[in-house]
Amino acid sequence: MHYDAQAPTCTKPGWDAFDTCPRCYYTTFRAIPALKHDLEQHAAKAPTCTEKGWDAYEACSRFGCDYTTRTELPALNHDLEQHEAQAPTCTEIGWDAYETCSRCDYTTYVERPAQHDLEQHAAKAPTCTEIGWNAYETCKNCDYTTYAELPALKHDLVYYKAKDPTCTKPGCDAYETCSRCDYTTYVERPALKHDLRQRVIKAPTCTEMGWAYETCSRCDYFATPLLPALKHDLKQHAAKAPTCTEKGWNAYETCSRCDYNTYQELPALNHDLVQHDAQAPTCTEPGWNAYSTCKNCDYNTYQELPALNHDLVQHDAQAATCTEIGWDAYDTCSRLGCNYTTYQEKAALNHDLVQHAAQAPTCTEKGWSAYETCSRCNYTTYAEQPALNHDYQAVTVEPTCETDGYTIFTCSRCKDSYTADPTDQLGHQFGAWSPNGTGSQSADCLRQGCGHTGSTDCRKFTFRTAEGETLTFCPVCGQAENAAQLEKIEAATAWAISGSLSAEDVTARTNGEYLSVAFETAGSLTQPTGRVRLALPAGLLEGKKLVRIAPDGTQTEMPFETERGKLIYTLDFANSALPVMLFRLVPQTTAL
Repeated sequence: MHYDAQAPTCTKPGWDAFDTCPRCYYTTFRAIPALKHDLEQHAAKAPTCTEKGWDAYEACSRFGCDYTTRTELPALNHDLEQHEAQAPTCTEIGWDAYETCSRCDYTTYVERPAQHDLEQHAAKAPTCTEIGWNAYETCKNCDYTTYAELPALKHDLVYYKAKDPTCTKPGCDAYETCSRCDYTTYVERPALKHDLRQRVIKAPTCTEMGWAYETCSRCDYFATPLLPALKHDLKQHAAKAPTCTEKGWNAYETCSRCDYNTYQELPALNHDLVQHDAQAPTCTEPGWNAYSTCKNCDYNTYQELPALNHDLVQHDAQAATCTEIGWDAYDTCSRLGCNYTTYQEKAALNHDLVQHAAQAPTCTEKGWSAYETCSRCNYTTYAEQPALNHDYQAVTVEPTCETDGYTIFTCSRCKDSYTADPTDQLGHQFGAWSPNGTGSQSADCLRQGCGHTGSTDCRKFTFRTAEGETLTFCPVCGQAENAAQLEKIEAATAWAISGSLSAEDVTARTNGEYLSVAFETAGSLTQPTGRVRLALPAGLLEGKKLVRIAPDGTQTEMPFETERGKLIYTLDFANSALPVMLFRLVPQTTAL
């Protein structure tokens, strides 16, 4: 049987191609010892504020070997100093608050340039008496300006002679005006008006106009003006209302100069009669026959009828009780409509009260408020208060890893209590299992407040990894008898796509050369029965391919899919008698 050659690596031996006889022990196998690392020295690099560094270290120069003693030193981050902001002015720059690093030239400094906050002003032309200026700018924050003053022009004067006033036109003194503006020294002298002489030709009356003859002593004015009617010189006379038997008049006016008047007579009203029904006399009040009265005066035909006096009836006395009034013997009048009585009420006696103390209700028994009863009658203020019933307050006791949970209900008044709503204990949620070095493994519970550490015996599996070589390991804690410890891959996930998967928490472990995949709960392995999808971080297998190793040593390269930065593998447990699979991480040769 022929076997291909295996090149040695820095840490593992290799061999030339060889043949073995399947019937005897004959072989041409010749081992090639491990090469050991071809070490190169690398100088240290100090970390800076933004870049990581490292101490001096060694690394192997051989292709495919990632051996190194390099220890990375994290970036220092900036040692920041705070600087306050400086507002810019019109002539000096400013800046926002910023930071600088005391170790490097890092800064968040941003300069804010100096700049006037200008305001525009319109031009104003000079006048005869006021200065002007051209359009200019000023700064809102300082005294900067481009203002330039233009002097006043002064008046351009024109001279005018004086003018005397007449009867109808005003005059003026000598004066000056400006040809550019409304400046003037003009002072008006009012018209003299006519100096009239009048002679009446026809005198006016109250209702007709007259006319006169007028002339002016200073000018040739002549007129015959009409004189307006005088209108009546009125005298007011008060109104007098008419009565039933005498006439009257409205208010009126007469003129003192003529016979004008507005007098209007109002005739006598006569009586405005109102009919009144007869009223029969009563025991105490007189009556009358039917009669008439006038609405406007004191005229009437009234005749009075005398009172009748009472027709008395005797009534017996009635004694008072606690709640009801009583009375002495009394008289009433028998006539209909007469309410005469000598009745005198005697007040109710009121209750002779006895006090009774209150009894507070409890959760199960009724109670009552303080109340009163009467010693003479069945009066009472007793009012029953129903039992309060229990006021249960719920306190939930959460389940822990090892104890059940429940809710306890306690009455806030009487402390009666009961429990309900039980919930099962959670069970321990173990973290990664670690070997104890004695064939057992342990893990701490991750639940907050639980300090339990679980311990189980390791269940080890042996796989043939090469001719004459095997790997025995525990897939739960990663302990290997003839290889480096297999460390857990925290980012690995898995889910069932057929069959059943009793625990979805996959435990995937690797030491850089081998990778194991199994499923465990509380340190015990579970057996999937179908196909499972396994997701691994892409960076874990960079530059390598995944080869499955069967227990008999058969090796098969695993196909994969890439999805959102993950490598997805399909594992088939349907025909597997073991709950674990082992893989080799084989470096891929880069094509030249």
